Amino acid sequence: MGKHILLLPLLFGLTIVLMGCEERGKQPSIGTPNPSIHKLERLNALMRDADLENAVRAKLENDPQLKSADLSVNADAVRNEITLSGTVRTHAAKKKAIELAKSTKPGVAVNDKIDVKPVQPLQELILAK
Repeated sequence: MGKHILLLPLLFGLTIVLMGCEERGKQPSIGTPNPSIHKLERLNALMRDADLENAVRAKLENDPQLKSADLSVNADAVRNEITLSGTVRTHAAKKKAIELAKSTKPGVAVNDKIDVKPVQPLQELILAK
């Protein structure tokens, strides 16, 4: 009977250990927030935002008409949106910037916040020198 008394605590301990292993392998139930997953998703979205912004900037910088424009690019890859803001000298340059941004990614929406400020004749002479 002495062997049976030692066997009972051993089985009880083994059962507790196995239950703990089972709990650790379970997936979180739906609706249970997992902050680390949310942070990872946001980090991935930020990386995609930066990729999209860089792609638009590259197109703008490679265009002779827009290279000297003072434009800012902000992207939200999750929403598939690009916001262009800043100043250009002509309406044609504004239109070109929007077209280039749209061509960066299929279906992307472009929020146009670009101001057109033509160069005044006196400023044009100063810039030419």
